Amino acid sequence: MIPTFDHWSSQALHAFAIDHAWLTPGVIVVTAAFIFLCPVAFIVVGVCTRRLRPGVAGLVGLALTQWGCHEAGRITYVTRPFVAMHFTPLYPHPPNNSFPSSLTAFVAVAGVVGVLAWRRRGLVFVAGTAIVAFGCMYVGVHYLSDVIAGAVIGAAGGGVAWLIAGLPPLTRAFNAVERRLPWGRNPGNSPGDTRSPEAARWRAASG
Repeated sequence: MIPTFDHWSSQALHAFAIDHAWLTPGVIVVTAAFIFLCPVAFIVVGVCTRRLRPGVAGLVGLALTQWGCHEAGRITYVTRPFVAMHFTPLYPHPPNNSFPSSLTAFVAVAGVVGVLAWRRRGLVFVAGTAIVAFGCMYVGVHYLSDVIAGAVIGAAGGGVAWLIAGLPPLTRAFNAVERRLPWGRNPGNSPGDTRSPEAARWRAASG
C-alpha cells in the first residue's frame, strides 16, 4: 500500500511540475535557501539568546541523525522516483538510495531543537523542514515516505541531543562558559537571567 501511494503521489507531483514548469525555479530556490540559511539562522538566534545549549544540541543532533540515516539506508534500499519512473529529475541528483531523506532529517533537527529552545520562534525551522521535504519530492528525488522517515529520524536525533545537552554537568559547564563569553551574561542583563526585563520580553515573544 505504501509503495503504491508513494509512486502515485510522485507521479502526480511530477505531472503537476511538468505542467507548471514556471514554478520549478521558485521551488528550487526556496528549498535551497532554507537548506543554506537554516544553520545561519540557527547560529544568529543562538547568539541573540546567549545560550550554548541549542548549538551543542544541534551539533550532537546532526551527528546522531547522520548515523540514523546511514543505518536506515543500510536496512532499506529504495530506488529514487526519477529512476523507478524513468524521468529526468528537475534537479540533478545521483541515482542512489532514496531512503531516507537526509536533507529533511537534518533540517528536522533544527526544527525540534529550535522549538524546545525558543518555542514559537523555533517554528520557523519546523516550517523549513516542511518546505525542504516538499522540495525534495517536487524535483523527483524522494518519495513521501522518504521525507517522513527523514523527519522522524531528525526529530528523534534532535530530541535526544537536547536531553543530552541538558544533563546537569553540561548545564553547569554551559553556564560557566556563557559568563565568560564576550556577550557577558551578567545577572539582570541577559535573556538567560529570569529576573531581567530582556528575559521577560523574550518569554513573551517566544511563548
